[in-house]
Amino acid sequence: MNKDLMETIVRHIFASMAVIPSVFVNLDKSKSLMDKEYLLPDTIPFESEEPGQIRKNRVWGCQLAADQQDIKILLGDCSEDRSIQEYALLVSLKDAPIYGVYLVASEQDSESMIAVTMNGKEWMECNTYYQATFLAGMEQIRQFGFAWNKCSDYKEQLDMLLSFINFHHTVYGDRDER
Repeated sequence: MNKDLMETIVRHIFASMAVIPSVFVNLDKSKSLMDKEYLLPDTIPFESEEPGQIRKNRVWGCQLAADQQDIKILLGDCSEDRSIQEYALLVSLKDAPIYGVYLVASEQDSESMIAVTMNGKEWMECNTYYQATFLAGMEQIRQFGFAWNKCSDYKEQLDMLLSFINFHHTVYGDRDER
């Protein structure tokens, strides 16, 4: 697996969704996935640094019906420290593999992951072929120009997002499970 290529793909995906800054996305013509229009009432629970305290981070979600397929995308803010951007993205297409994308970005360090699951519970990191396939699919989605609607009926995707976040943290060993 080419880590540099994966990092580039992950950053490109988050930039194309206007989650992180980009020189190729015109925010006057594109809406960020983090727009308040897509903010969901659900949150992602994280243990706080203070014992017994739980911090709740935001979740956004959008969906698009295309070619008789329903595409749902959930974005979770996984940041613990505001100086480090940390996001998990889930892309779900009915009757297709589900992809999870994770980005940790700071001035000092960066970490990225693209993983896939067939059942929403058992994740595996993507090899270069699956990364390229996912990128091609995301480029096709981007061509729809964000004709998105706020997610509805997304409990299954939210559970998969939490499962993916746990998988990421198991692989990188940097957090407690959610």
